[in-house]
Amino acid sequence: MSFINDDDLETDEPVAAESGKDTEQPLAFETEEDWLTQWALPNFRRKLNKGEFRWDPEWWRYEEAITLVTALWLSFEKMRWEGATGMASYMRDYFYPLMGELTSPDGPFWDYDPPVRQGVPEQWPAQEMPAALREAAV
Repeated sequence: MSFINDDDLETDEPVAAESGKDTEQPLAFETEEDWLTQWALPNFRRKLNKGEFRWDPEWWRYEEAITLVTALWLSFEKMRWEGATGMASYMRDYFYPLMGELTSPDGPFWDYDPPVRQGVPEQWPAQEMPAALREAAV
């Protein structure tokens, strides 16, 4: 499934953002949690427990992680309206650098130390954010 807006790739008319119009674009994902579990984690698969990448399924317990995930989600929502080149720029300039920082050994999960597993999970786990925390973020 593609979330890239490529409707304007074949037109001679400027995209709303370029023409100065202040239009609200619909979100592909309603929350940063939806974006993380439905798009980011499936698109950022790395081997865990090797020292290079750290991840806590309860990522929402870390303020820095919430800030990074929210920034990645909001920039995704903006950049996807710029078509394929916008998403390529997003991946290069935002997604890979910030996901690398988020999951680095000295990132927010530096002290998270799960037991070593034999197999690598298909996708990193993420537990549902508590309702009280979700409501406080709105």
